[in-house]
Amino acid sequence: MGDMKLVVYVALGGALGSVARYLVAGILKEAGGSSFPWHMIFVNTLGCVFVGFFASFLYVKLPHPRWASLFYWGFIGGFTAFSSFIKEGMHFFLHGEHMMGFAYLLLQNTLGLAAAGIAFWAGKMLL
Repeated sequence: MGDMKLVVYVALGGALGSVARYLVAGILKEAGGSSFPWHMIFVNTLGCVFVGFFASFLYVKLPHPRWASLFYWGFIGGFTAFSSFIKEGMHFFLHGEHMMGFAYLLLQNTLGLAAAGIAFWAGKMLL
């Protein structure tokens, strides 16, 4: 199982990330007024920025496993829950909106990969 202290760091980070996701997505959904899940695209893309930045930063500047457990596996894992991404995508397909479903999946994956790549590069430049 490993070090139980690291499990506590993952749990703490996951709780904080999940609450942050709930709050940010909720505020954006209320402000957006669109049936398209822009709020989830924003949250997931921001999470990908975190992934890219922390991938370049954590392992160089803060290599101790507790930081990766807290931020990477915990906070980002809670903030960018894959199940929420799939739920939003499935909504379109279940309601016969196949083109919107494919657009959502393509947009989310493209933005996510681009955001992570750019943030990784920026994180390396800051080191």
